[in-house]
Amino acid sequence: MTPDTTPALRLVQPQTDFLVEPRPDLGLTAVPWLLAAADDPQRARREWDRGGVALLRCGVRFTAVRFTAGLVQAAADSDDLRGIDAYLGQVLPGGPAFADTRWGLYYALVPAGTDRLPPWSYHSEDAECLGPNAYLGVPDPTHTDPGVGFSYWCVPPHEAKTLCSPDAVAQLLKDGRCRLTAAEANTGA
Repeated sequence: MTPDTTPALRLVQPQTDFLVEPRPDLGLTAVPWLLAAADDPQRARREWDRGGVALLRCGVRFTAVRFTAGLVQAAADSDDLRGIDAYLGQVLPGGPAFADTRWGLYYALVPAGTDRLPPWSYHSEDAECLGPNAYLGVPDPTHTDPGVGFSYWCVPPHEAKTLCSPDAVAQLLKDGRCRLTAAEANTGA
């Protein structure tokens, strides 16, 4: 190249007027831990790859509390999925929770054995603690968009063994029930 055709080099100044936050790992460190709850981890991995949901056994690595969408909507005082997701992120700090939008259910993962604690040893119409030998369709930890598929993580599992506090889940259920009762009283139902 001749000096006349050499492209001019120019310095690019870095922009400093915005903040770049690191992208969370979207549950990648939790994947092996979750898969250990499957009867066949390789099959569960294939289920995630093919359909986005894998069948995992409760009571091994975690117990799950299943509650109705109506209860969660009442607790969050919202029926907007992203608003509910934000609410769950606040009231279940660090604890993973997912939604099944097809059946109108939410699940919070709590420590194994929670089902044996007195407040969780009974079933109700709006909540149930799923213990040993219960199987649960758990979404791929990278599925965090409510617009894709029927099941997604409202609060993704970011680290292995990090679960919801049973007390925080109990408070969420209490808040939802109180709001539902107040709403019924206001409508005369």
